Amino acid sequence: MSKEAEKEQAVYTVMEHMASVQQKSQAFIDRITKKGSLSQNQIMLMFLLQLTGSLNITDISERLVITPGAASFMCDKLEDLGYIERIRTKEDRRVVNIVLTGSGKQHILSLFDTFALTDLDKISAALQRIDELMGGMLQ
Repeated sequence: MSKEAEKEQAVYTVMEHMASVQQKSQAFIDRITKKGSLSQNQIMLMFLLQLTGSLNITDISERLVITPGAASFMCDKLEDLGYIERIRTKEDRRVVNIVLTGSGKQHILSLFDTFALTDLDKISAALQRIDELMGGMLQ
């Protein structure tokens, strides 16, 4: 097999696996969001807040690729449910940070109730490896 043919096959294989991983990732997200009335973006926002500690509306809109108005509306619903709260900074009262409440943190954990710890560890290890590989190639 020529080098060109080998490269073409390698590209095809990468595309095939990327499509498969994307489809399975979507199915995973569907499974954990099926339990409630929250949208995938709302769940992803709660994940981001758990990971970062707090975000403002601009950060949320940029990370989720939505308008600031949509981010604010999403936060309204999560706040009504008691999953997040808005906290004004002491330095500038116009700046509002969004944080998870204890109830929000518990809700996130409950989304993974149907998964065994060993399965979560396997998923985490695989995603970490993909993250490392992709990060190394994009530098």
